[in-house]
Amino acid sequence: MIHDEDLALRAAAGDRGAFEVLVGRHARALNGFCRRVLGDEAEAEDRVQEAFLRAYERLDRFDPRFRFSSWLYKIAQNLCIDALRGRRAWASLPEEEPEGAALPPLRLASDRDDRAALLVAIDELPPKLRAVLHRKYALDESAAEIGRALDMTPGNVRVCLHRAIRLLRSRLEPQ
Repeated sequence: MIHDEDLALRAAAGDRGAFEVLVGRHARALNGFCRRVLGDEAEAEDRVQEAFLRAYERLDRFDPRFRFSSWLYKIAQNLCIDALRGRRAWASLPEEEPEGAALPPLRLASDRDDRAALLVAIDELPPKLRAVLHRKYALDESAAEIGRALDMTPGNVRVCLHRAIRLLRSRLEPQ
């Protein structure tokens, strides 16, 4: 199997088929990510298309020393944040979790009420904490990869993860 980074280099050299393979590999998960951030299927699809378009147009800026997926998600994340700024409010997370993009606590929630409470609690996290939490558990990125994508040090990423988990626990524990 050809690595994403090699496909990105081929695409930058003009191989459209290589970019189509990248789209095929990442479209579904990227759509799930955008749906979680935006809470709207149609808007998520628009941001995914725009993210792939921007990535294609900027392939010459991609650094193959890093993961293509991290670079692509950073583009999508910025587009989603811009869309949310335009709304002037963060949307609620959808009730249904996108396949392959669940945080471990979501997989463990035993009933719909527990799961709904967890989604609401995640939605109430500050955007930066939510982004770090999603990248760690849904995308399985390391602290270094998250840090590069979000312009943070790995130490700050770990602090954000700890803070996000602590906030989720405090919001979900019975009073």
